[in-house]
Amino acid sequence: MRPVHYAIFPALLLITTLTPILGCGSTQPPPAPTPEPAATAPAPAPAPTPEPIDPWVAMDEHGLPLYVQNRAGERITEVQPDFDVEQLDAYLADPDSAPEISGRAVERLFDLAAVDLAAGQVDEAEATVKLIRARARNRNSAYAGTTMLADIARRRAGDDVEAQKTAIAEIFRALPQSRFGSATVVFQVFQTQEQLAARAAQTKQQMLSLETASTVLFFTSILPAIVENRQTFLDAIAVVRTEHENGRAPRDFRFSTVDLTRERGANEVRIAVWDVGTNAALFEEQLFTNENEEANGEDDDDNGQADDIHGLAADGDAPNTALLFDPGEEIITEYGPFLRGIMDLRAGMASTEAAQRVLELMRGADSVEALEALEVNLDRVGEWAHGTHVAGIMVAGNPHARLAIFRSAWAGEARVYHHRGPTDEELAAERANVEAIAAYINRHEIKVVNASLGFSTDYVEDQLRYEQDTYTTPAQVSARAAVVQAHRRATWALVFESCPETLFVVAAGNSNRDVVEYETVSASIEADNVIAVGAVDRWGNWATFTNSNSDRVEIFDHGVEVDSLIPNGERVPLSGTSMASPNVANLAGKMLVVNPNLTPVQLRTVIRDTGDEIEAPFTGHIANERRAIARARQMARRRR
Repeated sequence: MRPVHYAIFPALLLITTLTPILGCGSTQPPPAPTPEPAATAPAPAPAPTPEPIDPWVAMDEHGLPLYVQNRAGERITEVQPDFDVEQLDAYLADPDSAPEISGRAVERLFDLAAVDLAAGQVDEAEATVKLIRARARNRNSAYAGTTMLADIARRRAGDDVEAQKTAIAEIFRALPQSRFGSATVVFQVFQTQEQLAARAAQTKQQMLSLETASTVLFFTSILPAIVENRQTFLDAIAVVRTEHENGRAPRDFRFSTVDLTRERGANEVRIAVWDVGTNAALFEEQLFTNENEEANGEDDDDNGQADDIHGLAADGDAPNTALLFDPGEEIITEYGPFLRGIMDLRAGMASTEAAQRVLELMRGADSVEALEALEVNLDRVGEWAHGTHVAGIMVAGNPHARLAIFRSAWAGEARVYHHRGPTDEELAAERANVEAIAAYINRHEIKVVNASLGFSTDYVEDQLRYEQDTYTTPAQVSARAAVVQAHRRATWALVFESCPETLFVVAAGNSNRDVVEYETVSASIEADNVIAVGAVDRWGNWATFTNSNSDRVEIFDHGVEVDSLIPNGERVPLSGTSMASPNVANLAGKMLVVNPNLTPVQLRTVIRDTGDEIEAPFTGHIANERRAIARARQMARRRR
């Protein structure tokens, strides 16, 4: 039985200064005679101000799990009142008696499972994971917790390594083959105890909160045993992978594609990629060009923007011609292989040069400084590659598309707002950039815009926790993050409303979350001219990472290991709803080539109604290009 404590954590953690009582008043004594002047005695030195007490000091092997356990129980009650934490033991014994579990409650239940596993209570930890798998409202969580279950299986097998491998293999064997690759990555990339210590130390630079405490718990009490027994896990994974390779492979989903290169009577369509940077040079033949503007530093067409020939750029003082972020050749050479390498690891190709480079980079992140450098440089490489990869998907098979480029560096967040949140002035600048883009869309009659961008409150909170000189409590962090998210929600709603003749195709996000529950911007915004797109894998199953919601995320497309260009001209497979979204934007552009009269509402309706329905318990439709374009042609003939 697991006790869930609600006692307030020791007040010592909340104390930042100690203010001693220096004196107290009483009846004044009669005034003393005025003495003769005398030499002034030196004033006593002021008492030193006590150093603030670091709350992490109390987070030892006993204090940390207790803190996580208490706060997780409180949070579950807060985010899902109908989940009675006092009945947790009953839910564990009979999962069917539990209510459906929201995404936020699932996160905290995993915290409780980690507390149990850290204490060696494997039965309780396993029961909690199984409860989540059985009752999570988001059915993608039906396969969550594999890392914990694999370690539980190893522990139960005793000291015999072969028995451990057999037990671990059974956990991976129980996964659908489509879920296998992603479940193995954690066992590959974490190779040394120093890596784990660095991540825990980095997290401790942030404010103590449930989120940061649970992260430290995972890196100090769960992953060390996995790293210590890493080879045993990898051997078990290799056994199952070999079985998959020698067995009957699942049938690939047949994604339909249509090439309009030879389309007769094709109409030109203007589309745009809204991202963090795109290499325009790779799309010269298909670039949209504002004929009224020249690259001369002047606003030739009097629209308030200078040199907006192919689009707009917002990154400090960068001109509108700077449509690609350049991190420098050295960083591209050193960290670029990570893009392909992480895909190779998912596929079990750990011996490839790119995969080995990933493992080398991860292994070298053995201090806070090295980890920080790795994360910063990977963010920079990602910002360099992302928009170009998206644009390559958008224009594939559609030579009639003319591509405008919108570069909003702030939308990437990681570089511009590193370890901090945006100020009010920066939020105003975000709004100004969005308004300028909306004006450009309308002025140049751009019909389809892909925005593989997303914003979550959790991410902002995570960055704000570094600003401990500004925010001193988790409540203050949450309040500020809510302000930022509300501002961004209003900003994106504004652009959708301002451009009613344009279809916006947006990525649902990659956090395995319900976009409405988590209020993800912009995927959770309901508008007639918006399609939020989730990702499916090569077999047509929901990707393990995809965000979802049966009402907001109705359309899915291929988003796992999708091949496209990166800025140096290479082709690399990348994964994410960022890749699924431009597949749908590509389809919308093609539909307008054959029927330029389609409205955003019609585009959205046809794409949904002609899609392939995803099997229950999952929801949504996979876009079907052939059927959607055929319907668009049919509607055009009827119009005549």
